[in-house]
Amino acid sequence: MGLWFGCQSLGSLIMVANRLSFLLKSTHPMPSFAVALFATLFAVGIGLEAQRVALVGLAVLLQQFSVGLSNDWLDHKRDRAAGRTDKPVARGSLGVSLVRNSSFASGVLALVVSVLLGWESVGWMVLMLIAGWGYNLGLKATVFSVLPYMVGFGILPVFVTLSLEQSRVPPAWVVVVAALLGVSAHFANTLPDLLQDRATGVRALPHIVGQRVSALVIAATAILASSIAVFQSDTLAIFIGTVGLLATVLLAGTASWLSLRPTPPRVIFPLLVLASLVNAILLMLGVGPIGV
Repeated sequence: MGLWFGCQSLGSLIMVANRLSFLLKSTHPMPSFAVALFATLFAVGIGLEAQRVALVGLAVLLQQFSVGLSNDWLDHKRDRAAGRTDKPVARGSLGVSLVRNSSFASGVLALVVSVLLGWESVGWMVLMLIAGWGYNLGLKATVFSVLPYMVGFGILPVFVTLSLEQSRVPPAWVVVVAALLGVSAHFANTLPDLLQDRATGVRALPHIVGQRVSALVIAATAILASSIAVFQSDTLAIFIGTVGLLATVLLAGTASWLSLRPTPPRVIFPLLVLASLVNAILLMLGVGPIGV
């Protein structure tokens, strides 16, 4: 009897673990953790205390989870029609209601954590949630699809600097760099799904302008972001700035070149994530403490 109950318990634990792993996959973990890391590095760079750095990273991660989960929830019918086996909801591994409720819960938790950083931070977190959810609720299928990415990424450094004990607004060029990375990320994230999106009627800006223009946008915006970060900073070492700019050119250039293939590979987006990480490091080292 004891063995039977033990097997039942083990089976239940395995089922829960599988469900949690599927739920994590539905959060779109790579971009979610990448954006949270971007915010965390920037928070360290501007001189936030360790506790506030952790809260900033957690708040942004929960916001990204909410947006990622809402994407899989709202798109589950379209994803099933397109045969998206990479999404747990689309292939029936997760219930739609669980993903929907988890999305709402993550958004609420993001706001709760933001309260600990100050009410100004809460307001900007609301704007980040609106940008992400607005994309999923319909903007992703229009010519304005790039706006949520541009606005959401542009808001990110503002959210971080307002989390200082004495809140500040970041330099304008920092916001421009973040917004440009958002534009690049949108085009890189959309192109691998180009054929599937067309089959289900999605006509975002990258679909409208085509692969060649999209490839140019991916490279130009990422490289421009690095260039601004390097040449606007007064504290960034020349060697580090040069290496960072060259790394961005290599990563963004490769992603742009791969974007021209008849079926763009999914490695394009990870390459842009790495380019964004390079830019996050450039911002971390190039902005310096602004909380004093």
